Amino acid sequence: MARVPLVALALLAVAGCASARSRATTVSRMATQTVSWSVNRAVADTVTTETLAPGVQLHHLVRIATPLRADVLDIDLAACVSVRAVKGAATAVGRATTSDLLRGLSAADRPIAAVNADFFSFAPPGVPVGALVQAGRVFAGPVKRPVLAFDAKGAPFIGTLTVSGSIATSRVRIPVVSWNRPTANGIGITDAAWGQPLDTLTRPGAMQLVPLGASRYVIAALPASHNGLARGDTLMLVGSARASLIEHDTVRVDVALGPIMPREAVGGNPLLVSDSSIVATIDKAGDAAFRGVNPRTAAGFAANGRRLLLVVIDGRRAGYSAGTTTRETAALMRDLGASEAVNLDGGGSTAMVVRDAATGTLRVVNKPSDATGERPVADALAVMGRCQKR
Repeated sequence: MARVPLVALALLAVAGCASARSRATTVSRMATQTVSWSVNRAVADTVTTETLAPGVQLHHLVRIATPLRADVLDIDLAACVSVRAVKGAATAVGRATTSDLLRGLSAADRPIAAVNADFFSFAPPGVPVGALVQAGRVFAGPVKRPVLAFDAKGAPFIGTLTVSGSIATSRVRIPVVSWNRPTANGIGITDAAWGQPLDTLTRPGAMQLVPLGASRYVIAALPASHNGLARGDTLMLVGSARASLIEHDTVRVDVALGPIMPREAVGGNPLLVSDSSIVATIDKAGDAAFRGVNPRTAAGFAANGRRLLLVVIDGRRAGYSAGTTTRETAALMRDLGASEAVNLDGGGSTAMVVRDAATGTLRVVNKPSDATGERPVADALAVMGRCQKR
């Protein structure tokens, strides 16, 4: 098929590890450059590109016949960049716009851009539906949904996470099946990052684990007036463990996520592309309205995991951009080169924000579909112009 070459609109930006002064000097020397990136004409009639930073390009896709506007952050993970899950709060609870989440990051980490990430609940507000791990801290544990994640070395992962671990005394070892995702089925723990009281299903039988140090805790009864909210270093033990554990027992708690222990992770749904093919079950994910034409946010890996693609697709704007179905979103990600891709929260949540390298001001690249503009969301994925710590 014929392919559309890029129209280069690149601004040369600072090298990721340069000083603030050298960044300003470099940015003032505005120039264009040729970028070797193209798409099928069926995908877009025109593509324009900005270079936001070394290794980070922003492509704007426009299709006229069946109106579509999409924006693609194309990140070379081999460059001096890193990707961060951003909550913007001390616990899993809370919502903020993608702009505010990007704005809240330290200037020392050189934040470049961000997109909205996971789906969320409205009560409590902003709790991610899937897993959220930020800087190695588990805010929300996994469910049976895919995640986009990076391990401590920056290696990318799209797949499903699980909890493994145990609570052990000198008498018994009890498997742990949930972490910051309370369930009445099996034994789980919550810590302060969860930030929520236990509900009526998980509160009965809950116990406190008071820290002694080095993963060791002592079991304490939960007073009748206690709402089950973990504070400080205390853990909440939920589930049917009371028959096996006794107050004042000393226990060792070991818990981890697998098959990788992410440094950063956000949830999504459904999986769109696997091994360069559209996932066979994509037309069964969610209800008809969810699978239909909507604004979309998606993420995927290309070039054997070297490139990260963060994509937003505008929608609900007649004559400008209708949006895409989940299948069309998967096809777009595959056409952009993604061998693995996952759908993130869409609709009114869809937003991409970039920082101007010269002025430091933020701009929303796309046109969010809510009449009020950007919607506060649970979390975001941010791209930082700072080398991944190994």
